Amino acid sequence: MKSIFDISIIGFLVGMVGTGLGGICAMFIRDAQDKFLSILLGITGGFMLSIVNFELLPQSYILGGIWNEILGILLGMFLIIFAEEKIPENKYDPLMKSSLILAISIGIHNLPEGLAIGSSFMAESNIGYILSLAMFIHNLPEGLTLAIPLKLSKVPNLKILLITILAGLPTGIGAFIGAYLGNISNIFVSLCLSFAGGAMLYIICSELIPNAKALHSGRTSTIGIILGFILGLFFAF
Repeated sequence: MKSIFDISIIGFLVGMVGTGLGGICAMFIRDAQDKFLSILLGITGGFMLSIVNFELLPQSYILGGIWNEILGILLGMFLIIFAEEKIPENKYDPLMKSSLILAISIGIHNLPEGLAIGSSFMAESNIGYILSLAMFIHNLPEGLTLAIPLKLSKVPNLKILLITILAGLPTGIGAFIGAYLGNISNIFVSLCLSFAGGAMLYIICSELIPNAKALHSGRTSTIGIILGFILGLFFAF
């Protein structure tokens, strides 16, 4: 059995390096037409929608039941509404606000991932390594998903990298908590998952998809949403 310190380091690496590498990939996106940007943002929204529908919410239901799941969804939604009120609107660049709120929701989502990593290492080392690798691969597209709106908002590459890395920070924190407490309460993990799901669901419907539509009035954003949704299936199953 690995030490709590070692498990925590693994958690931080899985989260911060995984999302950070996704952010680095987005740096190679150059100036493009609105049609291309629309489909790219649509893919982002579709991917996140798929992860919420087929990974976060089903797992939350299994661990905590329907009412715990509904509570988490509502709490996550109200958190983003609160964040919207506190984060000033940029009339010249609405994607900036979307990016900041998305970073919050992804950070929340990464906490239960860390809890799973930490508790799995305390149960059996092999499971911990396998789960860590799976989470690392899973975090790559999440980092890219977060970085794309930032890139479209003309945020400097260094700031994009920093934001994507910080979004993975809760994975390490969750790994420490999971290792320290051993077996986390299923109700608590369920609430974390549905909380993240509610937050993401709100930002997808309120910001990502409408902004994708606003960039180009044609079918490209809808096609992007469907492609992103299909892409998410490969990571959810």
